[in-house]
Amino acid sequence: MNLSQMVDRAASDLPDHVALVFQDLKISYSELLKSINRLSNALTRAGVGQGDRVVTLMGNRPEFVISYFATIRIGAICVTLNPLCTSYELSHYVGDCKPVAIISASGQSSKIAKVREHADYLRTVISIEPQEGEISFDEIQRDFSDEYQAVDLDENSPAVIIFTAGLLGRALGATLSHRNLDTNCSLLLDVCRRGPETHGLALIPLFHAFGASTNLLGTIKAAGTVYLVDKVDFPRLIPWLKEARITYSGMVPMVYYGLTYHPSCKDLDLSSLEIGISGGAPLSMEIYEKFCEKYRIHIYHGYGLTEASPVVSWNNINIPNKPRTVGLPVPDVTIAIHDDDGSPLAVGVEGEVVLKGPNVMLGYFGKPNETKTVIRNGWLYTGDIGFLDEDGYLTLTGLKKDLIITSGFNVYCQEVEEVIIRHPGVADVALVGVPDLMRGEVIEAIIVPENGAKPDDREIIRFCKEYLSRYKCPRKVTFVREITRDSRGKASGWK
Repeated sequence: MNLSQMVDRAASDLPDHVALVFQDLKISYSELLKSINRLSNALTRAGVGQGDRVVTLMGNRPEFVISYFATIRIGAICVTLNPLCTSYELSHYVGDCKPVAIISASGQSSKIAKVREHADYLRTVISIEPQEGEISFDEIQRDFSDEYQAVDLDENSPAVIIFTAGLLGRALGATLSHRNLDTNCSLLLDVCRRGPETHGLALIPLFHAFGASTNLLGTIKAAGTVYLVDKVDFPRLIPWLKEARITYSGMVPMVYYGLTYHPSCKDLDLSSLEIGISGGAPLSMEIYEKFCEKYRIHIYHGYGLTEASPVVSWNNINIPNKPRTVGLPVPDVTIAIHDDDGSPLAVGVEGEVVLKGPNVMLGYFGKPNETKTVIRNGWLYTGDIGFLDEDGYLTLTGLKKDLIITSGFNVYCQEVEEVIIRHPGVADVALVGVPDLMRGEVIEAIIVPENGAKPDDREIIRFCKEYLSRYKCPRKVTFVREITRDSRGKASGWK
Protein backbone atom coordinates (compact mmCIF):
# COMPACT_ATOMS: atom_id res chain seq x y z
CA MET A 1 0.00 0.00 0.00
CA ASN A 2 0.94 3.65 -0.16
CA LEU A 3 -0.96 6.42 1.60
CA SER A 4 -0.56 8.72 -1.41
CA GLN A 5 -2.81 6.44 -3.45
CA MET A 6 -5.83 8.19 -1.95
CA VAL A 7 -4.98 11.01 -4.37
CA ASP A 8 -4.80 8.55 -7.29
CA ARG A 9 -8.26 7.23 -6.45
CA ALA A 10 -9.80 10.69 -6.24
CA ALA A 11 -8.05 11.80 -9.45
CA SER A 12 -9.33 8.71 -11.26
CA ASP A 13 -12.93 9.05 -10.05
CA LEU A 14 -13.21 12.86 -10.02
CA PRO A 15 -10.34 14.36 -12.04
CA ASP A 16 -11.89 17.82 -12.31
CA HIS A 17 -13.18 18.02 -8.76
CA VAL A 18 -11.45 20.73 -6.71
CA ALA A 19 -8.96 19.20 -4.30
CA LEU A 20 -7.34 22.33 -2.82
CA VAL A 21 -8.37 25.96 -2.44
CA PHE A 22 -5.71 28.44 -1.36
CA GLN A 23 -6.57 32.15 -1.45
CA ASP A 24 -7.76 32.63 -5.08
CA LEU A 25 -6.13 29.43 -6.35
CA LYS A 26 -8.09 26.24 -7.03
CA ILE A 27 -6.37 22.93 -7.83
CA SER A 28 -8.24 19.92 -9.17
CA TYR A 29 -7.44 16.35 -8.21
CA SER A 30 -5.87 15.63 -11.60
CA GLU A 31 -3.69 18.76 -11.27
CA LEU A 32 -2.74 17.82 -7.71
CA LEU A 33 -1.67 14.33 -8.75
CA LYS A 34 0.45 15.69 -11.59
CA SER A 35 2.18 18.14 -9.24
CA ILE A 36 2.86 15.36 -6.74
CA ASN A 37 4.30 13.17 -9.51
CA ARG A 38 6.61 15.92 -10.77
CA LEU A 39 8.08 16.40 -7.30
CA SER A 40 8.30 12.61 -6.84
CA ASN A 41 10.40 12.42 -9.99
CA ALA A 42 12.60 15.31 -8.85
CA LEU A 43 13.24 13.74 -5.45
CA THR A 44 14.05 10.41 -7.05
CA ARG A 45 16.45 12.14 -9.46
CA ALA A 46 18.12 13.80 -6.45
CA GLY A 47 18.81 10.36 -5.00
CA VAL A 48 16.11 10.33 -2.32
CA GLY A 49 15.08 6.74 -1.73
CA GLN A 50 12.95 4.49 0.43
CA GLY A 51 13.39 5.21 4.13
CA ASP A 52 15.20 8.51 3.60
CA ARG A 53 13.87 11.49 5.55
CA VAL A 54 12.60 14.64 3.83
CA VAL A 55 11.79 17.68 5.98
CA THR A 56 8.94 20.06 5.13
CA LEU A 57 9.30 23.53 6.56
CA MET A 58 6.20 25.47 5.58
CA GLY A 59 2.67 26.36 6.58
CA ASN A 60 -0.72 25.41 5.15
CA ARG A 61 -0.27 25.93 1.43
CA PRO A 62 -0.46 23.72 -1.69
CA GLU A 63 3.30 23.14 -1.72
CA PHE A 64 3.03 21.48 1.69
CA VAL A 65 0.37 19.06 0.43
CA ILE A 66 2.39 18.30 -2.72
CA SER A 67 5.59 17.76 -0.71
CA TYR A 68 3.86 15.57 1.88
CA PHE A 69 2.37 13.19 -0.67
CA ALA A 70 5.40 13.20 -3.02
CA THR A 71 7.71 12.18 -0.18
CA ILE A 72 5.65 9.23 0.98
CA ARG A 73 4.86 8.32 -2.65
CA ILE A 74 8.52 7.45 -3.31
CA GLY A 75 8.76 5.48 -0.05
CA ALA A 76 10.63 8.19 1.85
CA ILE A 77 9.54 9.56 5.25
CA CYS A 78 8.09 13.06 5.53
CA VAL A 79 9.26 15.00 8.60
CA THR A 80 6.78 17.83 9.12
CA LEU A 81 8.31 20.70 11.09
CA ASN A 82 6.93 23.98 12.34
CA PRO A 83 8.25 26.71 10.00
CA LEU A 84 8.40 29.06 13.00
CA CYS A 85 10.91 26.88 14.81
CA THR A 86 14.17 28.59 15.73
CA SER A 87 17.62 27.66 14.41
CA TYR A 88 18.30 26.06 17.79
CA GLU A 89 15.22 23.83 17.50
CA LEU A 90 15.79 23.06 13.82
CA SER A 91 19.36 21.91 14.46
CA HIS A 92 18.07 19.44 17.06
CA TYR A 93 15.35 18.04 14.79
CA VAL A 94 17.66 17.72 11.81
CA GLY A 95 20.42 16.15 13.91
CA ASP A 96 17.94 13.60 15.21
CA CYS A 97 16.34 12.49 11.92
CA LYS A 98 19.23 13.28 9.51
CA PRO A 99 17.20 14.24 6.43
CA VAL A 100 18.67 14.08 2.94
CA ALA A 101 16.40 16.89 1.73
CA ILE A 102 14.42 19.90 2.98
CA ILE A 103 11.49 21.48 1.16
CA SER A 104 10.74 24.96 2.47
CA ALA A 105 8.70 28.08 2.05
CA SER A 106 10.31 31.51 1.78
CA GLY A 107 12.21 32.99 4.71
CA GLN A 108 13.82 29.73 5.84
CA SER A 109 17.13 29.91 3.97
CA SER A 110 19.24 31.45 6.73
CA LYS A 111 18.15 28.81 9.24
CA ILE A 112 18.74 26.01 6.78
CA ALA A 113 22.18 27.39 5.83
CA LYS A 114 23.29 27.24 9.47
CA VAL A 115 22.13 23.66 9.75
CA ARG A 116 23.84 22.61 6.50
CA GLU A 117 27.21 23.63 7.91
CA HIS A 118 27.07 20.63 10.25
CA ALA A 119 24.92 18.21 8.23
CA ASP A 120 26.78 16.63 5.32
CA TYR A 121 23.90 14.17 4.88
CA LEU A 122 21.60 17.07 3.86
CA ARG A 123 22.16 17.08 0.09
CA THR A 124 19.13 18.84 -1.39
CA VAL A 125 17.16 21.96 -0.46
CA ILE A 126 14.07 22.86 -2.48
CA SER A 127 12.42 26.22 -1.87
CA ILE A 128 9.46 28.22 -3.05
CA GLU A 129 11.78 31.25 -3.20
CA PRO A 130 15.22 29.66 -3.68
CA GLN A 131 18.47 31.27 -2.63
CA GLU A 132 21.96 30.29 -3.76
CA GLY A 133 22.45 26.53 -3.57
CA GLU A 134 18.71 25.80 -3.44
CA ILE A 135 16.41 24.31 -6.09
CA SER A 136 13.29 26.11 -7.30
CA PHE A 137 9.99 24.40 -6.50
CA ASP A 138 8.40 26.09 -9.53
CA GLU A 139 11.15 24.88 -11.88
CA ILE A 140 10.52 21.32 -10.73
CA GLN A 141 6.86 21.74 -11.60
CA ARG A 142 7.88 23.00 -15.04
CA ASP A 143 10.67 20.55 -15.90
CA PHE A 144 9.76 17.09 -14.58
CA SER A 145 7.37 14.43 -15.82
CA ASP A 146 3.88 14.26 -14.32
CA GLU A 147 3.83 10.44 -14.47
CA TYR A 148 4.96 8.44 -11.45
CA GLN A 149 3.80 5.14 -9.99
CA ALA A 150 3.57 5.11 -6.19
CA VAL A 151 6.04 2.74 -4.56
CA ASP A 152 4.22 -0.27 -3.16
CA LEU A 153 5.09 -0.59 0.54
CA ASP A 154 4.29 -2.78 3.49
CA GLU A 155 1.44 -1.14 5.42
CA ASN A 156 3.69 -0.82 8.47
CA SER A 157 6.38 1.10 6.58
CA PRO A 158 7.07 4.52 8.15
CA ALA A 159 5.36 7.42 6.38
CA VAL A 160 5.72 10.46 8.61
CA ILE A 161 7.80 11.66 11.55
CA ILE A 162 6.26 14.35 13.74
CA PHE A 163 8.40 15.80 16.49
CA THR A 164 6.70 16.06 19.82
CA ALA A 165 8.18 16.47 23.24
CA GLY A 166 6.53 13.11 23.50
CA LEU A 167 5.40 11.55 26.72
CA LEU A 168 8.90 11.85 28.18
CA GLY A 169 9.38 15.63 28.31
CA ARG A 170 11.86 16.15 25.47
CA ALA A 171 11.52 16.43 21.70
CA LEU A 172 11.32 13.03 20.01
CA GLY A 173 10.19 12.03 16.53
CA ALA A 174 6.98 10.00 16.66
CA THR A 175 7.10 7.69 13.63
CA LEU A 176 3.71 6.99 12.06
CA SER A 177 3.17 4.27 9.47
CA HIS A 178 1.06 4.27 6.31
CA ARG A 179 -1.42 2.03 8.16
CA ASN A 180 -1.44 4.26 11.26
CA LEU A 181 -2.46 7.27 9.21
CA ASP A 182 -4.77 5.44 6.81
CA THR A 183 -6.91 3.99 9.60
CA ASN A 184 -6.90 7.21 11.61
CA CYS A 185 -7.97 9.50 8.77
CA SER A 186 -11.00 7.38 7.82
CA LEU A 187 -13.37 8.93 10.34
CA LEU A 188 -14.95 11.43 7.94
CA LEU A 189 -15.55 8.81 5.24
CA ASP A 190 -16.32 5.70 7.28
CA VAL A 191 -17.89 7.06 10.47
CA CYS A 192 -19.60 10.20 9.18
CA ARG A 193 -20.36 8.86 5.69
CA ARG A 194 -19.24 12.06 4.00
CA GLY A 195 -17.71 12.25 0.53
CA PRO A 196 -16.81 14.69 -2.27
CA GLU A 197 -19.39 17.20 -1.10
CA THR A 198 -17.17 17.89 1.93
CA HIS A 199 -15.62 21.33 2.25
CA GLY A 200 -12.90 20.80 4.86
CA LEU A 201 -11.21 23.75 6.53
CA ALA A 202 -7.47 23.34 7.20
CA LEU A 203 -7.00 26.22 9.58
CA ILE A 204 -4.79 24.63 12.23
CA PRO A 205 -1.25 23.70 11.11
CA LEU A 206 -0.83 20.67 8.86
CA PHE A 207 2.60 19.99 10.35
CA HIS A 208 0.61 19.15 13.50
CA ALA A 209 -0.74 15.58 13.71
CA PHE A 210 -4.30 16.76 14.41
CA GLY A 211 -4.35 19.11 11.42
CA ALA A 212 -2.84 16.59 9.02
CA SER A 213 -5.02 13.62 9.92
CA THR A 214 -8.40 15.28 10.35
CA ASN A 215 -8.31 18.19 7.93
CA LEU A 216 -5.96 17.10 5.14
CA LEU A 217 -5.90 13.31 4.97
CA GLY A 218 -9.48 12.88 6.14
CA THR A 219 -10.86 15.24 3.52
CA ILE A 220 -8.65 13.92 0.69
CA LYS A 221 -9.61 10.32 1.48
CA ALA A 222 -13.26 11.36 1.16
CA ALA A 223 -12.37 13.11 -2.15
CA GLY A 224 -13.58 16.40 -0.68
CA THR A 225 -12.13 19.89 -1.03
CA VAL A 226 -9.48 21.16 1.40
CA TYR A 227 -9.56 24.90 2.07
CA LEU A 228 -6.04 25.88 3.13
CA VAL A 229 -5.41 28.76 5.52
CA ASP A 230 -1.76 29.71 6.03
CA LYS A 231 -2.38 32.33 8.71
CA VAL A 232 -5.30 33.02 11.03
CA ASP A 233 -6.30 36.61 10.35
CA PHE A 234 -10.02 36.92 11.11
CA PRO A 235 -10.72 40.25 9.29
CA ARG A 236 -9.29 38.76 6.07
CA LEU A 237 -10.49 35.23 6.71
CA ILE A 238 -14.18 35.90 7.31
CA PRO A 239 -15.14 37.14 3.80
CA TRP A 240 -13.38 34.10 2.35
CA LEU A 241 -15.15 31.79 4.82
CA LYS A 242 -18.53 33.18 3.82
CA GLU A 243 -17.93 32.01 0.25
CA ALA A 244 -16.33 28.69 1.19
CA ARG A 245 -19.39 27.24 2.95
CA ILE A 246 -17.26 24.94 5.10
CA THR A 247 -18.96 21.69 6.12
CA TYR A 248 -16.23 20.07 8.21
CA SER A 249 -13.20 21.02 10.29
CA GLY A 250 -11.06 19.98 13.20
CA MET A 251 -10.03 23.05 15.19
CA VAL A 252 -8.41 23.90 18.51
CA PRO A 253 -10.31 25.77 21.27
CA MET A 254 -8.47 29.02 20.47
CA VAL A 255 -10.15 29.10 17.02
CA TYR A 256 -13.59 28.45 18.52
CA TYR A 257 -12.89 31.31 20.92
CA GLY A 258 -12.08 33.61 18.00
CA LEU A 259 -15.16 32.58 16.03
CA THR A 260 -17.25 33.27 19.12
CA TYR A 261 -15.83 36.58 20.31
CA HIS A 262 -13.88 38.27 17.50
CA PRO A 263 -15.69 41.39 16.19
CA SER A 264 -15.15 40.29 12.57
CA CYS A 265 -17.30 37.21 13.24
CA LYS A 266 -20.31 39.19 14.40
CA ASP A 267 -22.43 38.39 11.33
CA LEU A 268 -20.69 35.20 10.23
CA ASP A 269 -23.01 32.46 8.99
CA LEU A 270 -21.64 29.01 9.84
CA SER A 271 -24.87 27.11 9.17
CA SER A 272 -23.06 24.98 6.56
CA LEU A 273 -20.78 23.49 9.24
CA GLU A 274 -22.07 19.96 9.84
CA ILE A 275 -19.11 18.58 11.76
CA GLY A 276 -16.95 20.80 13.97
CA ILE A 277 -14.37 18.87 15.99
CA SER A 278 -12.45 20.37 18.90
CA GLY A 279 -9.14 18.84 19.90
CA GLY A 280 -5.55 19.58 20.77
CA ALA A 281 -6.45 21.04 24.17
CA PRO A 282 -9.36 20.98 26.64
CA LEU A 283 -12.38 22.97 25.45
CA SER A 284 -13.91 25.09 28.20
CA MET A 285 -17.64 24.72 28.71
CA GLU A 286 -17.97 28.51 28.48
CA ILE A 287 -16.64 28.55 24.90
CA TYR A 288 -18.66 25.46 24.01
CA GLU A 289 -21.91 26.96 25.27
CA LYS A 290 -21.32 30.42 23.79
CA PHE A 291 -20.38 29.00 20.37
CA CYS A 292 -23.36 26.64 20.28
CA GLU A 293 -25.67 29.43 21.34
CA LYS A 294 -24.33 31.84 18.71
CA TYR A 295 -24.23 29.49 15.72
CA ARG A 296 -26.76 26.81 16.72
CA ILE A 297 -24.12 24.17 15.94
CA HIS A 298 -22.71 21.38 18.11
CA ILE A 299 -18.99 21.07 18.73
CA TYR A 300 -17.80 17.48 18.94
CA HIS A 301 -15.00 17.33 21.49
CA GLY A 302 -12.28 14.74 20.85
CA TYR A 303 -8.97 13.55 22.22
CA GLY A 304 -5.71 12.43 20.72
CA LEU A 305 -1.95 12.61 20.85
CA THR A 306 0.77 12.56 18.22
CA GLU A 307 1.84 9.06 19.25
CA ALA A 308 -1.67 7.83 18.31
CA SER A 309 -1.75 9.35 14.81
CA PRO A 310 -3.45 11.26 16.64
CA VAL A 311 -7.20 10.65 17.17
CA VAL A 312 -8.13 8.35 20.05
CA SER A 313 -11.75 9.26 20.84
CA TRP A 314 -14.44 11.77 19.98
CA ASN A 315 -18.07 12.70 20.32
CA ASN A 316 -19.20 12.03 16.75
CA ILE A 317 -22.45 12.80 14.97
CA ASN A 318 -23.77 9.23 15.36
CA ILE A 319 -23.72 9.06 19.15
CA PRO A 320 -25.17 11.20 21.97
CA ASN A 321 -22.90 14.22 22.44
CA LYS A 322 -21.47 14.46 25.96
CA PRO A 323 -19.50 17.71 25.76
CA ARG A 324 -17.92 17.30 29.17
CA THR A 325 -16.25 14.14 27.87
CA VAL A 326 -13.96 13.49 24.90
CA GLY A 327 -16.28 10.82 23.55
CA LEU A 328 -15.98 7.16 22.67
CA PRO A 329 -12.93 5.40 21.19
CA VAL A 330 -12.64 5.60 17.40
CA PRO A 331 -13.14 2.30 15.51
CA ASP A 332 -10.66 -0.50 16.33
CA VAL A 333 -9.15 1.46 19.25
CA THR A 334 -9.44 0.23 22.83
CA ILE A 335 -9.12 2.59 25.80
CA ALA A 336 -8.50 1.46 29.37
CA ILE A 337 -7.62 3.12 32.66
CA HIS A 338 -4.61 1.73 34.53
CA ASP A 339 -3.17 2.37 37.96
CA ASP A 340 0.51 3.06 38.63
CA ASP A 341 1.25 -0.66 38.58
CA GLY A 342 -0.32 -1.14 35.13
CA SER A 343 -3.43 -2.89 36.42
CA PRO A 344 -6.86 -2.01 34.94
CA LEU A 345 -9.25 0.11 36.99
CA ALA A 346 -13.03 -0.09 37.20
CA VAL A 347 -15.59 2.19 35.55
CA GLY A 348 -15.58 5.64 37.12
CA VAL A 349 -12.18 5.22 38.78
CA GLU A 350 -9.52 7.75 37.85
CA GLY A 351 -6.12 6.63 36.54
CA GLU A 352 -3.76 6.80 33.57
CA VAL A 353 -5.34 6.61 30.11
CA VAL A 354 -3.85 3.79 28.02
CA LEU A 355 -4.83 2.58 24.58
CA LYS A 356 -4.11 0.05 21.87
CA GLY A 357 -5.08 -0.09 18.21
CA PRO A 358 -3.88 0.39 14.62
CA ASN A 359 -3.24 4.08 15.30
CA VAL A 360 -0.40 3.55 17.80
CA MET A 361 2.92 4.80 16.42
CA LEU A 362 5.78 2.55 15.35
CA GLY A 363 7.90 4.28 17.98
CA TYR A 364 10.17 7.26 18.51
CA PHE A 365 12.61 7.50 15.60
CA GLY A 366 15.96 6.04 16.55
CA LYS A 367 14.96 5.81 20.22
CA PRO A 368 14.09 2.18 21.09
CA ASN A 369 14.55 2.60 24.83
CA GLU A 370 12.28 5.65 24.98
CA THR A 371 9.72 3.78 22.89
CA LYS A 372 9.69 0.87 25.36
CA THR A 373 9.01 3.35 28.15
CA VAL A 374 5.66 4.42 26.70
CA ILE A 375 4.54 1.28 24.81
CA ARG A 376 4.32 -1.60 27.28
CA ASN A 377 2.59 -4.95 26.76
CA GLY A 378 0.89 -3.57 23.67
CA TRP A 379 -0.55 -0.53 25.47
CA LEU A 380 0.42 3.09 24.79
CA TYR A 381 0.69 4.89 28.13
CA THR A 382 -0.42 8.46 27.46
CA GLY A 383 0.48 10.29 30.66
CA ASP A 384 -3.08 11.67 30.73
CA ILE A 385 -5.35 11.08 33.73
CA GLY A 386 -9.04 10.30 33.32
CA PHE A 387 -11.87 7.81 33.77
CA LEU A 388 -14.42 5.92 31.68
CA ASP A 389 -18.14 6.20 32.43
CA GLU A 390 -20.69 3.41 32.22
CA ASP A 391 -21.23 4.10 28.49
CA GLY A 392 -17.53 3.96 27.68
CA TYR A 393 -17.07 7.73 27.24
CA LEU A 394 -13.70 9.10 28.34
CA THR A 395 -13.36 12.09 30.65
CA LEU A 396 -9.95 13.69 31.12
CA THR A 397 -9.16 15.10 34.54
CA GLY A 398 -5.45 15.90 34.59
CA LEU A 399 -1.92 15.19 33.48
CA LYS A 400 0.65 12.78 34.80
CA LYS A 401 3.31 14.34 32.59
CA ASP A 402 4.95 17.73 33.16
CA LEU A 403 3.09 19.50 30.39
CA ILE A 404 1.39 22.81 29.58
CA ILE A 405 -1.06 22.94 26.66
CA THR A 406 -1.27 26.42 25.15
CA SER A 407 -3.21 27.30 21.98
CA GLY A 408 -3.41 23.60 21.14
CA PHE A 409 0.37 23.05 21.34
CA ASN A 410 2.08 20.85 23.92
CA VAL A 411 4.85 22.60 25.80
CA TYR A 412 7.00 20.37 27.96
CA CYS A 413 8.32 22.21 30.96
CA GLN A 414 11.70 20.49 30.93
CA GLU A 415 12.55 21.79 27.44
CA VAL A 416 11.79 25.41 28.34
CA GLU A 417 13.39 25.21 31.78
CA GLU A 418 16.61 23.89 30.22
CA VAL A 419 16.77 27.01 28.05
CA ILE A 420 15.95 29.50 30.82
CA ILE A 421 18.51 28.03 33.24
CA ARG A 422 21.23 28.86 30.69
CA HIS A 423 20.59 32.57 31.28
CA PRO A 424 23.45 33.88 33.44
CA GLY A 425 21.04 35.68 35.75
CA VAL A 426 18.95 32.59 36.59
CA ALA A 427 19.76 30.24 39.49
CA ASP A 428 16.60 28.12 39.39
CA VAL A 429 13.37 27.98 37.37
CA ALA A 430 10.02 26.22 37.29
CA LEU A 431 7.18 26.53 34.78
CA VAL A 432 3.48 26.61 35.56
CA GLY A 433 0.39 26.84 33.41
CA VAL A 434 -2.01 29.70 34.16
CA PRO A 435 -5.64 29.14 33.05
CA ASP A 436 -6.62 31.31 30.08
CA LEU A 437 -10.01 31.25 28.37
CA MET A 438 -8.66 31.77 24.83
CA ARG A 439 -5.44 29.71 24.93
CA GLY A 440 -6.38 27.12 27.54
CA GLU A 441 -3.25 27.93 29.50
CA VAL A 442 -0.43 30.44 29.24
CA ILE A 443 3.09 29.86 30.51
CA GLU A 444 4.44 31.51 33.64
CA ALA A 445 8.10 31.13 34.54
CA ILE A 446 8.92 31.16 38.26
CA ILE A 447 12.56 32.26 38.57
CA VAL A 448 15.11 32.48 41.35
CA PRO A 449 17.72 35.09 40.27
CA GLU A 450 21.41 34.30 40.56
CA ASN A 451 23.05 36.08 43.52
CA GLY A 452 23.61 39.70 42.59
CA ALA A 453 21.75 39.41 39.26
CA LYS A 454 18.72 41.52 38.46
CA PRO A 455 17.18 40.22 35.23
CA ASP A 456 13.78 41.62 34.28
CA ASP A 457 10.86 39.76 32.72
CA ARG A 458 11.36 41.24 29.25
CA GLU A 459 14.98 40.12 29.22
CA ILE A 460 14.00 36.55 30.11
CA ILE A 461 11.31 36.43 27.44
CA ARG A 462 13.69 37.83 24.80
CA PHE A 463 16.25 35.20 25.78
CA CYS A 464 13.66 32.44 25.33
CA LYS A 465 12.67 33.71 21.88
CA GLU A 466 16.25 33.25 20.66
CA TYR A 467 15.98 29.50 21.19
CA LEU A 468 12.31 28.56 21.29
CA SER A 469 9.22 28.89 19.13
CA ARG A 470 6.98 31.71 20.33
CA TYR A 471 4.29 29.43 21.74
CA LYS A 472 6.86 27.85 24.09
CA CYS A 473 7.97 31.17 25.55
CA PRO A 474 6.56 32.38 28.88
CA ARG A 475 4.06 35.22 28.79
CA LYS A 476 4.63 36.02 32.44
CA VAL A 477 7.74 35.93 34.64
CA THR A 478 7.65 35.95 38.44
CA PHE A 479 10.80 36.31 40.54
CA VAL A 480 10.97 34.50 43.90
CA ARG A 481 13.57 33.85 46.60
CA GLU A 482 13.35 30.06 46.57
CA ILE A 483 11.67 27.15 44.75
CA THR A 484 10.97 24.12 46.93
CA ARG A 485 11.14 20.68 45.29
CA ASP A 486 9.95 17.19 46.13
CA SER A 487 12.07 14.02 46.18
CA ARG A 488 11.82 13.73 42.37
CA GLY A 489 13.07 17.30 41.89
CA LYS A 490 9.67 18.59 40.81
CA ALA A 491 8.70 22.07 41.98
CA SER A 492 6.22 21.88 44.84
CA GLY A 493 6.10 25.57 45.83
CA TRP A 494 8.00 28.85 46.03
CA LYS A 495 8.37 31.88 48.23
